[in-house]
Amino acid sequence: MNTNKFTISAISLAAITVLTGCDDDLDYHVDEDQHHVRVFIDDQALSCQPESAIPLTQSALTLAEKSIEMHCSQKGHDGFSYTESCGSDTGSINIFTIHMGDLAEAENLGFSRVAELDNPQLDKLCEYKVISDHKKYHLLDQVKDAIDAWETLDSDHYEFKFDQNFADCPNVAAPPTMRITVEDDVITQVYNMDTQAFVNDISGFNTVSELLDAFKLQIWMSPKSAGLSSAEPYKMPEYNDNGVPLSYYYDQGTTACDAPNIVLSDFTDLSGS
Repeated sequence: MNTNKFTISAISLAAITVLTGCDDDLDYHVDEDQHHVRVFIDDQALSCQPESAIPLTQSALTLAEKSIEMHCSQKGHDGFSYTESCGSDTGSINIFTIHMGDLAEAENLGFSRVAELDNPQLDKLCEYKVISDHKKYHLLDQVKDAIDAWETLDSDHYEFKFDQNFADCPNVAAPPTMRITVEDDVITQVYNMDTQAFVNDISGFNTVSELLDAFKLQIWMSPKSAGLSSAEPYKMPEYNDNGVPLSYYYDQGTTACDAPNIVLSDFTDLSGS
């Protein structure tokens, strides 16, 4: 079975304090290590090649694997001018708000302070737009319990139906329902229920373990919204007794079509058949 990709450390009282600010020299009356600081890393995006950009989640995972807590995650620009020609640098960066006490570790991972840039372009109110710490940790506890239940089931051969639509893509048709088959923890078949045909390219689909880990990472990144669905974001996601996620939603709010509603149904454990 897959193991968790990162470990969430114990939550101190100081870490649950209200947002105090970023890159400002003010007396916050809290431990200096708990002050907030923004860091960034080049996402290596090239002009005319949108697929070249390192996803925000990939940079976030680098921090999460070191248990570095994030209070905001966003795309931005370093503020420098670049030539407008295909294949040239774009200045696009991945930005995260972390604790000052984690700055040295983040710098060791290749991140730098946003304050070192002369004119960065970013949402300076990002930290005030994310879910509350109370809800964040509640969601994390829930998904960690689901991961434990799924690992206890210890199934490596199963199938389920997968539905996904995006709350922030009103003009884009929802993808069809897919039936995903997993054997030995690897997806072997994806069947389009609408066209009644097997999908040739199955690289964009995920196992239950991968879906759970990906959702945990999205919550660790402090999204703008998360819950049961975009229509009911204040309700908690639903899981079955085996930890299979039945319905969940999140919105990082950094790009278009990054707020998926995800529904799994008709889960069947085939490991004993």
